[in-house]
Amino acid sequence: MAPTVNDSPGARLGVVVGVDGSRTALDAVRWAAVEAQLRGLPLQILHAAPYTADHTRPGLRRAHDILARAFTVARRTHPELPVATNRTEDTPVCSLLDVAERAELLVLGMSGGERFPEAFVHSVVLDVCGRAPCPVVVVRGASTRRTGDTVVGVDSPRVDAAALEAAFTDAKRHGSRVVVVHALHGAGPFRDHITGHEQSAHDAALARLSDQMAPLTSRYSDVEVQLQVIHEQPVAALFGVAVAARLLVLGTRSRGAAARALFGSTSHEVLRCCPVPVMVVNPVAAGDAAVLASTSTVTRDERNPHDRSELW
Repeated sequence: MAPTVNDSPGARLGVVVGVDGSRTALDAVRWAAVEAQLRGLPLQILHAAPYTADHTRPGLRRAHDILARAFTVARRTHPELPVATNRTEDTPVCSLLDVAERAELLVLGMSGGERFPEAFVHSVVLDVCGRAPCPVVVVRGASTRRTGDTVVGVDSPRVDAAALEAAFTDAKRHGSRVVVVHALHGAGPFRDHITGHEQSAHDAALARLSDQMAPLTSRYSDVEVQLQVIHEQPVAALFGVAVAARLLVLGTRSRGAAARALFGSTSHEVLRCCPVPVMVVNPVAAGDAAVLASTSTVTRDERNPHDRSELW
């Protein structure tokens, strides 16, 4: 039988992965096990099972089987990894947000189907990503690539400081390169022969991005960085770069009751369709994010008027 974690109030957690019995959830367990091992943290497997509230034998057996299967997958991925399981009788969203208050990282799986159970999982994932205080990684399918760039989408380094901090920390941990993508779509998509106006807007945006990134790149001088300003809609820009990446990082805009509405259509589309794992970072999730914001000298008021960049 899989061990059950002592989830006492206030106890700090390591990496937590939510499971629902699906194959996609087991893919998320594999990804989470690798990440927990690399971070030197324990893994907790969480199953929200409100159907066990009546404590009937079939419901308890189902929950046990789901957790036991996930536990086995985690141990097969990393036999020495400390793994524990936990079952709650609360709803999935409430259960996941509760552990997110104490977790270093929350990992969820999301399939690409449109059937009702899959649509329900999509809704849970979006709710949690828009409101969780800790970083959330969404794994789609068997997306367990071990190598590749860490791609981060930014509107402004000042606004997306937490996402950038998380991306650089991840890249340093994995020994990968950071690719910073800024979608400059006011002038339309790149063509074989761009106009002088488009080239000027591109060069100005790239220079501005480089200037704002300087404090962070200086602190992470051992991490290779590539800045990309792409004349394209944000989703297309991100997918074009992330297709060969190991991880894509995005930031949220706020926390609270309106967080999901402010989460953004771009983020929704990326989570729905991105072929690689996506990390969503709340502004409160990176403790050192304020360093970048406090040292950057360029404000949003100094933006090029032709730079109609999309908020992620």
